[in-house]
Amino acid sequence: MTAEELESGRDFGRYLDVDGDGIPFRTLPGAHATRGAYFTRGSTRDAYARYSEAGSDYVYNMERLLQKFDSAKAIVPQPLTRSPSRKANGAVLYYGSTGPRDGRSAGPARAAGVHLDSMRIRAFPFSAAVEDFIAGHERVFVVEQNRDAQMRTLLVNELAVMPARLGSDPALRRHADHRAFHRQGDRGSRQAEQRSLAEERQGA
Repeated sequence: MTAEELESGRDFGRYLDVDGDGIPFRTLPGAHATRGAYFTRGSTRDAYARYSEAGSDYVYNMERLLQKFDSAKAIVPQPLTRSPSRKANGAVLYYGSTGPRDGRSAGPARAAGVHLDSMRIRAFPFSAAVEDFIAGHERVFVVEQNRDAQMRTLLVNELAVMPARLGSDPALRRHADHRAFHRQGDRGSRQAEQRSLAEERQGA
């Protein structure tokens, strides 16, 4: 709100959900010369940011936050999926730079007759597409470089997925000798990786 809107007495609730999506007004403190420079957290406030210990105000804020996250699922960047040219016999989830697309993983997998549906997660909270992808496969491997398998844990906790459906071991555990993944002079692997990336771009 501008200083003029504040002076006019326009109705403004810091945590007021006016359109049912759970997302309140975006606030920019300091718009007014003498007011509006102080905002508070919402768990002990009513919709107008007034201090409150009333149970109904607390319930309102908690339910609004749940609705906010549900709304965000459709607003955040949606996941990207790819399917092999042949019928898939498995699936893999990844994010960021952890995609199983380089020649040292995707190439040998195809050579062994393993064809995978894949999904790249691009945001949290997870959209319905992520839940549908997991539900559509008997087992999904989660590829991540995090030591504690945080992505796998998020999927299990947020989507109520049975852990066994995401592979028996968390995170495709880190290799005992990290140098094995970075062999000096491994020209063949680098060339295979470049070919795989080119194929992905053509299929995008």
